[in-house]
Amino acid sequence: MLTVKQIETFYWVAKLGTVQRAADKLHITQSAATKRLQDVEAKSAARLFEGSGKKARLSAKGHEMFALCEGLLDSIGRLEAYQDADRHMARVLHIGLTELVALTWFSAFLQQMRELFPNLILQPHVDMSGPLQEQVFDGRLDLAILPEPELPASVARVTLGSASFAWFCRPGEFDSKRTVPLRELGTVPVIEQTPISIITILSSRGFESAGVNPERICGGNNAVVVGGLVAAGVGVSLLPVDLFRQQIENQLMQIVITEPPAPPVRYDAIFLKHSHSALGYMVADVARRCCDFSSGGQQPTAR
Repeated sequence: MLTVKQIETFYWVAKLGTVQRAADKLHITQSAATKRLQDVEAKSAARLFEGSGKKARLSAKGHEMFALCEGLLDSIGRLEAYQDADRHMARVLHIGLTELVALTWFSAFLQQMRELFPNLILQPHVDMSGPLQEQVFDGRLDLAILPEPELPASVARVTLGSASFAWFCRPGEFDSKRTVPLRELGTVPVIEQTPISIITILSSRGFESAGVNPERICGGNNAVVVGGLVAAGVGVSLLPVDLFRQQIENQLMQIVITEPPAPPVRYDAIFLKHSHSALGYMVADVARRCCDFSSGGQQPTAR
């Protein structure tokens, strides 16, 4: 009979493509992973992988085995999560988050997690939403908190809340009491980030619907830096309101009232359905209770 460890090893080799990646995921040596995989193939009495290259490719029998293991591991994950809630089993949870989450309500979330799960060690990974999403898909992250992700059926989504976004300019560049059409706003340079940023996605979507192709400036991957460029008068940008309230109060930046207005951005917790999904729902529930982008957090300071 196959053991859970052998099943897990086969599953992650198939999922991640190499024995080394599976070993890293399971925190075991490559030789131990290889031995477990050999045991699985010996007991299945059929070849589970094809080819001799570095990338593991499943055979027809391997695909059948993978589907069975996926369902089994999902059930085991749910059982372990409920058991963990009682006995507080120690484990590391790799969680991805974007800059906005890190600078607003993540500290409150971290505090609640420590109180509810004292032996659960959280390792945050801060990055753009695109790379974080991919790391959830391939199993390198257990959970991520992202803006409006597009997900395959294998990934679970729990909606946490919304963040307010608005167009910003340097004070006096536009009349603060007048509604500015996006077509007019597009006559000045627009500061964006890389294409995978929610700021760039929303900005491009808005100008495309307005039939405008403004001059675009890349402000890097840090929203605080983009805000600094706006305050310096380099251009306008679509930014999260709660991250720059101090700059608004100090009259270093100004919100532009636009038509159409900037839409709110939904944030979700995402995690693989088959990989400890019960624990994922528990963690997401804590995140949902803590999700408050207006909670203050760490405000960027003017430089």
